[in-house]
Amino acid sequence: MNSKLFGTSGMRGIPNVDFTPELVMKLGLALANLTHGDRIAIGFDTRLTSSFMSCLLSAGMLAGGAEVWNFGLIPTPVLAFLTSNTNCRAGAMITASHNPPEYNGVKIFDGDGMAFGHTLEEKVEDLMGFNNLHRVDSTSIRNVKWINCVDRYIEMVKESLTLKRKWSVVVDPGCGAAYSLGPRLFRELGCRVLTINAQPDGFFPGRPPEPTLESLHLLSKMVRETGANVGVAYDGDADRMALVDENGRFVPMDQLIAVYGARLLSLKNKKRIVVPIDASMCIEESIEAVGGKVIRTAVGDVNVAESMVKHNAAFGAEASGAWINPDYSLCPDGILSSLLVISAVSGQKVNSTLSKFVSLAPRYPILRKKMNCSKNLHSEIMEKLQLELFNLMPEKSDVQTIDGIRVASKKEWILVRPSGTEPVLRITVEARSTGKAESLMKEVMRIIENTVIKLS
Repeated sequence: MNSKLFGTSGMRGIPNVDFTPELVMKLGLALANLTHGDRIAIGFDTRLTSSFMSCLLSAGMLAGGAEVWNFGLIPTPVLAFLTSNTNCRAGAMITASHNPPEYNGVKIFDGDGMAFGHTLEEKVEDLMGFNNLHRVDSTSIRNVKWINCVDRYIEMVKESLTLKRKWSVVVDPGCGAAYSLGPRLFRELGCRVLTINAQPDGFFPGRPPEPTLESLHLLSKMVRETGANVGVAYDGDADRMALVDENGRFVPMDQLIAVYGARLLSLKNKKRIVVPIDASMCIEESIEAVGGKVIRTAVGDVNVAESMVKHNAAFGAEASGAWINPDYSLCPDGILSSLLVISAVSGQKVNSTLSKFVSLAPRYPILRKKMNCSKNLHSEIMEKLQLELFNLMPEKSDVQTIDGIRVASKKEWILVRPSGTEPVLRITVEARSTGKAESLMKEVMRIIENTVIKLS
């Protein structure tokens, strides 16, 4: 193989362009060889090409002698849970998560329901580079087994938490994989549920697959007009969640991570949480206030999960809304995470609201932008940027290069990192004031533009 296939969250691309039929079948064959023909789980989201990808991936697995269990249209965290729960050796989720509709991808899990780390991903890529992978003879090729046991996940969630107050909830699955399961769980836990975009549709007609401030205006409006306690949204495969408070305001995820993490650590013996390098400094302030410690890692839920295992952390989360709750799973789970937040708030004072809960953490202006940049130029541009970014903040107290370049002082920080899933550079800036954040972002963008011009 001439290029790296795995990004920060599995493989992503455009089917029949990046994902040729030959490549998808080769991936399935490599997984069958890696697992020595053992049982492999498959699931997929609502994307139009999911059936195409599922057939090709299954064909490769069967050619390598694997036993394929297809769980059908389900969210990513449910596939991860069932991979472990049904004793599969590995799981393959066909999804491009929050990417636009024309994309698709594959995310692979081990038998414990944890996404493949970099070592296992490299083994898969190495196997895909071989031309002599093991294939079974025609008499040993099995049939795909279609399995429906989503109720196992539902029972796990219902046994794990309770809602002390029965909230009114507006659920927006975004026409994605949680279109049925998300609203169902809230209802079975006693909530009054209203829904929007709760039909499976790979065109994602209601809103883009990624739940953001800009894409959730209809959810915000519905929460306000119905007097609901909260609005809940998921991305295409429901490994991410976003919340809207009782006033119809989008909840800043960094602030929510800070408050929820601090509350969790105050109740547990474990005193560490893991967040990626682009998360807000308000998280350190809240966690350290309860005697905890924040471990920072490279962006990507795989990196967060691996660091959580290494440091025995109680919680891990990304500002994108991908939260990992290790008491239940090491796969990000938007559905479970949204329920855990609501359970935490409903367990507070009788008049407690989501907005009051979130306000317990400080909030600082944090700006996030991206700039188009060919992946072929990522390494060279980052090397040229390093000195310029160092000079931009002469009073820097911390420099980290675990994922891009992060330069921080006591009051602000900047981060420039190449995306692992798109041909862009991602820029994040945080400061104590909006004016300072905006001026830093403007200067960083200018430096990057000049660097790109010089290399063009």
